[in-house]
Amino acid sequence: EAAAKAGYSVTAGKAWLRATEYWRQSIFFIRHDLGDARLQQGYQEHRKAFRAAIPFLPWPVTTAEIPLAGARMGAYLLRPDNRAGTAQPTLLIPCGYDSTAEAGYSIAAYMALPRGYNVVLWDGPGQGGMLYEQGVPMRPDFEAVLTPVIDWTLKQPDVDAKRLGLIGRSFAGYLAPRAAAFEKRLAALVCDPGQVEFVSRIVPKMFDEPTWRRVLAGDATLDKKLEDSLNSPQKREWFGARMATLGAKTVGDFLRQQPGYSCETVADKIQCPTLVTDGEGDFASQSQKLFDLLKCEKKLVKFTETQGAGGHCSGLGQTLWEEAVFDWLDNLFSR
Repeated sequence: EAAAKAGYSVTAGKAWLRATEYWRQSIFFIRHDLGDARLQQGYQEHRKAFRAAIPFLPWPVTTAEIPLAGARMGAYLLRPDNRAGTAQPTLLIPCGYDSTAEAGYSIAAYMALPRGYNVVLWDGPGQGGMLYEQGVPMRPDFEAVLTPVIDWTLKQPDVDAKRLGLIGRSFAGYLAPRAAAFEKRLAALVCDPGQVEFVSRIVPKMFDEPTWRRVLAGDATLDKKLEDSLNSPQKREWFGARMATLGAKTVGDFLRQQPGYSCETVADKIQCPTLVTDGEGDFASQSQKLFDLLKCEKKLVKFTETQGAGGHCSGLGQTLWEEAVFDWLDNLFSR
């Protein structure tokens, strides 16, 4: 506020963006209880800070709400400056598992805008305001979420319908390919890292096969034991935040939802050119598995720890990731 009053608009914009991230961090480990007043305040301040930054950003921004099954998806359309009247390629960037539409600015939007791309950011079910304010849990069929977003996007000015790209980072590395298998209006797909299914992270890492079958069967004794694990503050938050995201009332219910989150049988239906990226040592990576399932034009780019780009979503190597992704997109959309 002081910077804005003094006329330092760039400083003011960046300060509001820092505040946006500070508020997001402040609620990251208190998400198991959606009614927690600290969570509600933190989320609202997070969104308020991002919207306070908008007038100081060098991009025109449209704020909207997109209807979905009686609920509302908070959304932003950001456009490159000085390109009004010209249809631009547009990138759709969904949230990850525990992110928000506002956080999407630092996920990839700031990379895309200087390169001439429109960007659409939004909260889907189980994300941001849809979860924290409306209580709408996540759903595995992300195609049902993406389609109305594309419908809305194509009604906006300066959007090139033939150059729509979808970028899924972190958990959206599952959401994006799942939706792209059904949504044929996409011209490009980027997955970082690629993710296919989640049961293989549970079996045999958490349970052996016989125990997993008991979980799936709803064994009451085992369910009670799983609930008892929530007595640990660490597990209460780890499981609890994920349970809240999926709308699960118990640990057992949360685990029984995992098989539904899969694109293993539909990944071969993706038709648009696809780039899969992979940071060495990324705990979430199934990039090679997804890449092998794809039947479309495809490319796999691997980043290494030696490059400084190891870890989840390439860690501290964001500039390297940006170069690989946007050079690929630039080439693809210039054909």
